[in-house]
Amino acid sequence: MNTFQKYRVGELRPSQVMFTYGIGAIADLPDLAAIVMGLEDWERYGTQVLKEERLLQAVQHQLGKQVQELRGLPIPDEDKKQDTNVGIPLAPFPTWMVCPKCHLLAPLSSGVFDLKSPPNKPTDTKYIHQNCPRGYKYPPKVIPVRFMVACEKGHLDDFPWIYFVHRGSNHCQGPLRLIEPNVSGAVTDILVRCDSCPSQRMLSDAFGVVAQKNMPTCRGRHPHLRRFEDCNLQMKTMLLGASNSWFSLSLSALSLPSSGSNKLAQLVDSAWIQLGHINSIEILEAILNAFQMSGQLQEFLTYAPQAIWTAIQDKKADVTTTEFKDDLKTPEWQAL
Repeated sequence: MNTFQKYRVGELRPSQVMFTYGIGAIADLPDLAAIVMGLEDWERYGTQVLKEERLLQAVQHQLGKQVQELRGLPIPDEDKKQDTNVGIPLAPFPTWMVCPKCHLLAPLSSGVFDLKSPPNKPTDTKYIHQNCPRGYKYPPKVIPVRFMVACEKGHLDDFPWIYFVHRGSNHCQGPLRLIEPNVSGAVTDILVRCDSCPSQRMLSDAFGVVAQKNMPTCRGRHPHLRRFEDCNLQMKTMLLGASNSWFSLSLSALSLPSSGSNKLAQLVDSAWIQLGHINSIEILEAILNAFQMSGQLQEFLTYAPQAIWTAIQDKKADVTTTEFKDDLKTPEWQAL
């Protein structure tokens, strides 16, 4: 949930993470909606870097050079299922929730909703409205609001409820109510109302042609990356769980042996995760000493540090000079 509080909230199959609930997608959990965070957050959750330069180059060709590494799915051991430090990092999204009893509409940052996470039942993790005036016996479970906004550049954001109901003015910060008098769920029947002023508005004003003059400009938000960027497009209202909110892009590659003909080059290739960041022979010698003390990678100890350093430099030169030609299959056929 955040850096200091980590909770298990359920399980996803590896195939679901790759093709349905990948990075930037919204996962519908039993009582929550959560967005899968970017790789910057994965490092702390039991993942390992994948060493496959051809596949990394293919991803960079599609998304840009800002992609620095590939990471595998964090799969916990069977006897460590309750370890909250192993898993896929999620964050609640949309962050606005609504109480089904009193219709209070508020963001999680307001503090009016409390998180309840039973230690033995992670699928029962939920937010409740502890002080609901209509929660006669038990505090009601709040639910994610089912509307959000996006733009054609791929930005995603919470619906601007305060801006929308006050028609652009943000001076009033009174509590909001999301009232659905009918069970149909049609936007023409949903009313957003402010308790502190007379402002109210039908949600249908956020859809269709009229939305162009009622909705603000996109803020350029990437919630899964925790950042904003410049954007001048118009926000468009979307339904939570809409099929067009996220599309996966899948690339696959066979791991090919090193192009080096000698054994040392192949050893460097197999240990590239440990050796790829070394930028001087002095650091290499320190790491080799650590290998000798820990018993790791003993096969390197039969080679001189200078020879290993030369092999590392050759590997780096091969990686940086190899040009990706938008073709993953031809090198695989040639190797086979």
